[in-house]
Amino acid sequence: MSTPANTETFDEIVEWAYSTLPQTVKDQPDFPGIQVAEEPPADVLKKKNWPRGTEMLGCYSGVVRTKQSHMQMKVAPDLIFVFRGPILRCSRGNLRAEVKRVVWHEVAHWLGYETEEQVQALGL
Repeated sequence: MSTPANTETFDEIVEWAYSTLPQTVKDQPDFPGIQVAEEPPADVLKKKNWPRGTEMLGCYSGVVRTKQSHMQMKVAPDLIFVFRGPILRCSRGNLRAEVKRVVWHEVAHWLGYETEEQVQALGL
């Protein structure tokens, strides 16, 4: 387990991870916002049927790009959540690498890779 960083430092690492994404991805007009949260909400864990005893490091909330429609009415903006507490608990010493992997993983979900298996096949 790594030494806990303060919120500002963790936020800076998330901003750095965002900066490592390909420019063509960041330039998409519908790119979701990225938000740091301390822990995943219990209702999200329940809704996603998250296995007990495992940490949720990040989460994409929204409609994946491949399923979006101009006729669709959005009730909330698409967001990528990065969960500080679980990442700090699971980090094996390279916090930047772990945060980058989480950000890229959730961006892959937004791009249309819906299942964990599809995203893991990308190496994320």
